[in-house]
Amino acid sequence: MGSDYHKPDRYSVFARNWKLIGITSGKRWRRSSIQDKILWHVLERISRSDNGDAIIRSACYEAGLLDGENLRSDEEGDVACLATIELMCLLSGIHAELVDVDGKSVLRIKDCQYSDILAGLCSPDIICECHLEGIVHAIDPKSRIIRRSRMCAGDKYCEFEIG
Repeated sequence: MGSDYHKPDRYSVFARNWKLIGITSGKRWRRSSIQDKILWHVLERISRSDNGDAIIRSACYEAGLLDGENLRSDEEGDVACLATIELMCLLSGIHAELVDVDGKSVLRIKDCQYSDILAGLCSPDIICECHLEGIVHAIDPKSRIIRRSRMCAGDKYCEFEIG
């Protein structure tokens, strides 16, 4: 048993051998990247399926419901819905501001937080529509979000109000 103490374990031998041929310095590998790759391939297949659009829309809406529940305040009404979306933007590092336009509260966002989500699989416009609808419904199921302007449609910024 005493001689086992000096015997290198399998990990040490493996690491030393791979280091000798330069693999550790040139390659970055993470176990989580396997899961990410698999999930991405699953999403690609879902997005191309007959009901892929509906599945992605539903998933975005459900994610919005969860985010709305997690970020909501004790306030209610139109301003609470917009303030929750504003908070999400600010936490994401995106400039957003509540402004008054013709007596209505409007949220103005100057950068798209959805542009790189599911890139190549789903339009940021669809993700935005469904996710924000979920957030609003988490706060007030009877309200709906109205998109007054959209960067994805060529506008300078996105504007949202609650109807």
